[in-house]
Amino acid sequence: MYGPLVYGHARRRGLAHEDAEDVSQKVFARITAAIGGFEYEKERGRFRDWLGYVIRNEVVRHWKKEQNQTQGQGGEAQIVEQLSGASVDPEWSAEYHSHILATALARCQPHFEPATWRAFERVWIERCSPLEVSQEVHQPIDWVYVAKSRVLKRLWQEVQELSEDSLFLQPPK
Repeated sequence: MYGPLVYGHARRRGLAHEDAEDVSQKVFARITAAIGGFEYEKERGRFRDWLGYVIRNEVVRHWKKEQNQTQGQGGEAQIVEQLSGASVDPEWSAEYHSHILATALARCQPHFEPATWRAFERVWIERCSPLEVSQEVHQPIDWVYVAKSRVLKRLWQEVQELSEDSLFLQPPK
């Protein structure tokens, strides 16, 4: 689940395709090495923040390595400086939340009839009026509200499950 997210974040931080793949592999190698002795303590922070921190450190390591090899002080120096600052990267946080929502939407869709899903998309995602959607799908407006409500309920459950840190840190059953 996290592979595309980690890779995409590295790319948005300016890494080339190959470098982003390398950084992704290093991130997962570090997490794999650390997760065995990791005990989740909610008060110490969330898994997603720790993951963001590991990614940020790997990107910084990459840029520092690049700087040492080229001895340049171009854009990489600014990126390293920016990434070394705040404890929780707001860009990482936004990307994480977007990824969770996109994943939850993809997991929800198969559980609904195409007409129900389309009504939900039109009202909630595309921001069309329920009256307009009811006319498009040839259903009463009440049906549109119920369709949207059913999908949102399932979406909320998926988001909760995907963002629950402790689920990722428990051994599979």
